[in-house]
Amino acid sequence: MSKIKESKGFRVFGRLVGRQESIAMLYVVIMMVPNVLLTITERYPFSVTLAALLWPAAFYALLMAALRKPGTLMLVSLPLMILGAFQIVLLYLFGGSIIAVDMFTNLFTTNASEAGELLANLWPAVLFVCILYLPLLVLGVRSLCIKERLSGLFRRKLLRTGLGMAFVGLLFTIYAWVKVPDFGIKYQVFPVNVCYNIKLTLERWGLSERYHETSKDFTFHAVKNRQAPGREIYVLVIGEASRADSWSLFGYDRETTPRLEKREGVVPFSNVLTQSNATHKSVPIILSPASAANYDSIYVQKSLITAFKEAGFQTWYLSNQVPNRSLIDFFSEEAERRIDISPREGELYTDNRPDGEMLPSIREIIQQSDSNLLIVLHTYGSHYDYRKRYPQEFARYTPDLISAINKNNRSIMVNAYDNSVYYTDYVLDEIIKVLEGTQACTALFYSSDHGEDMMDDSRVRFLHASPTPTYYQLHVASFGWFSPEYRALYPEKYAAALSHEASPATTAQVFHTITDMASLQSLYINQRYSLVSDSYAPGERLYLNDHNKAVDYCKAGLKRLDFEMLHKRGMDSDSAVRNALNDPKVR
Repeated sequence: MSKIKESKGFRVFGRLVGRQESIAMLYVVIMMVPNVLLTITERYPFSVTLAALLWPAAFYALLMAALRKPGTLMLVSLPLMILGAFQIVLLYLFGGSIIAVDMFTNLFTTNASEAGELLANLWPAVLFVCILYLPLLVLGVRSLCIKERLSGLFRRKLLRTGLGMAFVGLLFTIYAWVKVPDFGIKYQVFPVNVCYNIKLTLERWGLSERYHETSKDFTFHAVKNRQAPGREIYVLVIGEASRADSWSLFGYDRETTPRLEKREGVVPFSNVLTQSNATHKSVPIILSPASAANYDSIYVQKSLITAFKEAGFQTWYLSNQVPNRSLIDFFSEEAERRIDISPREGELYTDNRPDGEMLPSIREIIQQSDSNLLIVLHTYGSHYDYRKRYPQEFARYTPDLISAINKNNRSIMVNAYDNSVYYTDYVLDEIIKVLEGTQACTALFYSSDHGEDMMDDSRVRFLHASPTPTYYQLHVASFGWFSPEYRALYPEKYAAALSHEASPATTAQVFHTITDMASLQSLYINQRYSLVSDSYAPGERLYLNDHNKAVDYCKAGLKRLDFEMLHKRGMDSDSAVRNALNDPKVR
């Protein structure tokens, strides 16, 4: 009897997938899955939700009504299926938001090893989209192979349904335009919003590719207005995905930075927020005079490397990041010498080496030169996969082998991440030892490009570069170190740094701080933005959103949980943060 029922079930299923009408309806339903998920995760107002559902449903229904066989549309829709699969995977990873411009840019700038490390732990989402879309493609081929066509009656019903949904969708769209601030089809309706973001991505990539032409005549006219009796050495270390909340230097309960805490001359800056949670934007902001408020100027300006060169410094750029033809690479080309310890561009799959492998090069650079030096180090820090960022002798916290990204494995992920910070502490302390051994006037400034989510609260957010940031992505580790010789020669700068330990700052202040540390002068260097200046007064902090607009934190996508964390850490001096904390509508 069970075999008879089973065979009947298979026959019913076979009839369903063998009929053009069933295939057509299945296509519309599956293509709407990303839209339904987005209305759940984004919590749009009711009018926006209906517009975001009705427009695409009407679009798919009307296209299907125009064809005799669904298979044609199904195979032509392959690019939309890929976008849908991408969107679903990102929803699994970040818990919300459409595919952002920065996410598309990451596709251009991420190497295969980074992608492989991440995808290996996203297998549930990858498996889901394969189960969802691959059978649809098979059914599309089947639709083209069978003789049956969509009946005229079915197509007319589909046409009327599509037109009805489009009309109702238009009414709700008009209502949303009137009642909902910032509503737009290109912002809230999938896949229109994603296609719009692809357009913006291509425009930005074009600006980046023309950078050499648009910036060729730029000059800082930088000069050094004070000189130590001997040579001066300045080191800028750019961290990767290192959040302040995981450094014991900033109060974390695990001892992750014991060496820096004992090191004399270290000044921790505990109130620094990044202006972007994506590396391809945050690092150029660190290196240049551009900020969220004037980000487009970055395409016509050069980096602090050129400013130091103009002031007579010998300049070096050491990187543990694979070159990717981004602004970061173009800025690094300004240095007189560049050393890549990671495999070169063009190799498909590579593992980045531990940051400590830069130490021999640093020692050699300092020993072979008696000139004033600027050394910029772009590390790989705490980038995922965390366990690959440090040699195993630095695995202080175990277990640290991550089998899958989920809440159950959070303690293991935290162990691996904390070990990467512990190793960063070692590398930075070794650099300071080398500088201290020169007995020259030396100083070091460290700032991470952005932070990292570690499934810290009920949102279960993970990684960084999400379309909307969180507190954990914004609050970055940052500190300065000043040698005894520097403190003796420039006591006022060291005193100013000490006085600004808890002052509000962003990564946009790094450029002004390190150039001021070296006593450089230029129209582009503003002491109001320098943490080693008595004139420090940066004003309200801003965030550079996905569309490269400077916004306050209320408009950056932060939630009440984020504002509460900013308040808890004493980082609520910005009016936008205080307003959000007092606004019951912020959830």
